[in-house]
This record gives sequence, structure tokens and C-alpha cells, in this order.
Amino acid sequence: MTKKIPALNKAGICFFQLIINFKTQTIFMKFILLSILLITAYSTIAQETPPPPPPVADSLSQYSKDTVGVFEKVEVEASFPGGTPAWRKFLERNLDANAPLKDLHRKTKYFEQTAICQFIVCKDGSICDIKVVNKVLPSIKKEVERVIKMSGNWKPAEQDGRKVKAYRKQPVTFVVMSE
Repeated sequence: MTKKIPALNKAGICFFQLIINFKTQTIFMKFILLSILLITAYSTIAQETPPPPPPVADSLSQYSKDTVGVFEKVEVEASFPGGTPAWRKFLERNLDANAPLKDLHRKTKYFEQTAICQFIVCKDGSICDIKVVNKVLPSIKKEVERVIKMSGNWKPAEQDGRKVKAYRKQPVTFVVMSE
């Protein structure tokens, strides 16, 4: 025997199911709102936290104590001890002429590239802030910077009878010819 459920009971059951669904939806909506609130709060806290200050010793070690107030034009240019002939001889003895071969294709018959290296000769004759200022092969850049670094102390530039720090630019040309 089957019992017939009166229509009122069906409506009551349907109403009860709607209440359960409504409660489930409410809990789910609260969960979503709470998640959004937590994510927003976390991202706000993360944005307000200032980055740590850079380490003093490491940031200063990149630069010479003498890199501020560098002269671009001076009365007496900085020079290598022994003058231009000694400088040319130093470069010829210490530059590796095969440096560009590391970045060139083996079948390259002719290649020429000039690196312009800028550096600062400080008041005490030391050199710092060495960098190639034009676009060249990485192997040429590395070789030129290496040789300039090992050049030792220079005679500093002079302005108004005083020793001053000044920029110096040195072009270095590499030519590769193969048969």
C-alpha cells in the first residue's frame, strides 16, 4: 500500500529543501567573502611592508670612494706611466687577440670591431668604474675590461694645478682575418 502524501506535505518538504539549500548557499557565500577578505588583507600587508635597505658594505664596494664629481675635460689628461708608447706596448703585450674568436662563427673571413672603454682615473692614480660603452661582442667587452683593470696606477689628471679625478676613454680595435 502506498501512502499518498498530501500536497501540503510536498510543499513543506520542498520548502524545507529550499531552506537547506539557502543555508548551504549562505555558508558558501560567507566562505567566499571571507577568502576574498583574507586575500585582500594579505596583499595589502605585503604592499605596505617596505623592502629591506641594501647592505651598505656591498653597495659601496661596487664604486670607488672617488666616483663623485668626475671631470670630463681637464687641462692635463691622466696618463699611463711612461706615456703613450708605454701604454701601447702594455696593450699589445696583454690583450688576447684571439678573444673575439670565442663568439665568432668559424667560417668568418673578416671581422673588425672597436670597443670604447671608459674608466675613471682617481686622484690617487687608481682606476675605477671600468666599462665598455658601446655594443660589442661579449668576449671583446670582457677582454678589454680585464686588461684595463690590470693596468695599475696612472698619473692623475690636473685642473688648476690640482690632481683631480677624470674620465678617460680608450678605443681598442680587434681585427680578425682568416684565409
